Amino acid sequence: MNKLIKTVCWLFVTVLLLVSCMKSDDNKVTLYSDTAITYFSLGTLNQYLHTKSSEGLDSIYKRTFDGSDYIFSIDQANHRIFNVDSLPYGTDVKHVITYISTMNNATPFLKSLEEEGTLIFYSSSDSIDYSTPREFEVYASDGVTYDTYKVELNVHKEKGDQFIWMIHQDSPELEELDLMKAVMLDDQLFVYGTKEGKTLGYMTTDGDSWKPLEELNDENAYRNLLVFENHLYTIVNGSLMQSADGMSWKEMNSTLDITQLVAASYDQLFGLTSDGTMMLSDDYGETWKEDLVDSDKSWLPTAGTAYVCYPAQMTYYADNILLAGISTGISNIASVWRKIVEYDLQGDEKWVYMSRSDNNLYALPLMENLVMMAYDDGILAWGVKDDAYTQIYQSRDNGIIWKKNSSYQLPAAFVESGTVPFGAATDGKEIWLVGSNGQVWQGHLNRVAWDKSE
Repeated sequence: MNKLIKTVCWLFVTVLLLVSCMKSDDNKVTLYSDTAITYFSLGTLNQYLHTKSSEGLDSIYKRTFDGSDYIFSIDQANHRIFNVDSLPYGTDVKHVITYISTMNNATPFLKSLEEEGTLIFYSSSDSIDYSTPREFEVYASDGVTYDTYKVELNVHKEKGDQFIWMIHQDSPELEELDLMKAVMLDDQLFVYGTKEGKTLGYMTTDGDSWKPLEELNDENAYRNLLVFENHLYTIVNGSLMQSADGMSWKEMNSTLDITQLVAASYDQLFGLTSDGTMMLSDDYGETWKEDLVDSDKSWLPTAGTAYVCYPAQMTYYADNILLAGISTGISNIASVWRKIVEYDLQGDEKWVYMSRSDNNLYALPLMENLVMMAYDDGILAWGVKDDAYTQIYQSRDNGIIWKKNSSYQLPAAFVESGTVPFGAATDGKEIWLVGSNGQVWQGHLNRVAWDKSE
């Protein structure tokens, strides 16, 4: 670190130099009274992370990353400099190389932490300790005018790949349900399930207080529940029903040939007939036509189905739909199908079976109570097998390869309470998990929550 110099001494030296320059007939010097920091960036940064050896021993390893990837905002009105996108967990902010540019060749000085009133010559080759907010005094070329800037380096306090679960108070309403399904609509969690031959529904905005919804006189109505065009849809005693809030339902089609709703895209509904034929409707369920499939329709999932719809990458105005479940034509793994819906084209997109040719390696296992959701740039799926909850599987290639991801674990208290029917849904940031034991959980992967909030 450069030698500490009192502010007054530096100003005296500066004035002498300026006077000397001004006496020369060969030099014309323009002195400015305005000053500002116009650019602020970081150099290479160190990050220290914890890991475990194969023997289970804790150790720390270091990695480096480019600090210039993190953009700093300069608030000229309040003279604040800060990074909106926090630096990664474990970043060493005590030894930071800083790059600063100023207006009109103004000179920045760093205020000392050890000695009040003392300034330090700023140098881009000297590291600076930013473990606490630091202040720079930036002097204009007239040697008199200066502004003070406060610099703060924001660093994540949590590990990005750590999944955090939070339990809410138990819900006696959910304990009444024998089977259940959960969906999200307008940041509200809707849970429907069966009781005494009927489907009961409840809604919550905070996970603690639950509002009862209109009963549906069909114990299978919960199975067909899905969200389409910002409305709830289901089938009740053979009629297609729609609701904006679950408090009242409107009949959309009373002569429905569809026995099961299985998926929805941005503007299409998909369902199965009693013989397993895939059908689609693009007019809110009023009329239906047979949809195209690329394989034997007996391979289509007809029981324990789950689906997810999410934007297709590298393609504008298109969605991926992934549908999975138990089929009559496939006995040892889950049946997984995908369809790409292109809204700006009037093509005939087919449902494509995600066939296996590698001895079912990385296939989605056969399971009951299957749930799927788009989360963290991938698809999560889990359910129940052999009377136990499966681990959470993740696919990052649109349903072809499914792998267990240790970053995602169901809450231990939920698992230990015994296997019960459950529902799960997400708004893209928070994952909600509810069980017929009355437990209500809310969780997120830290970096997903950070991305949504910043």
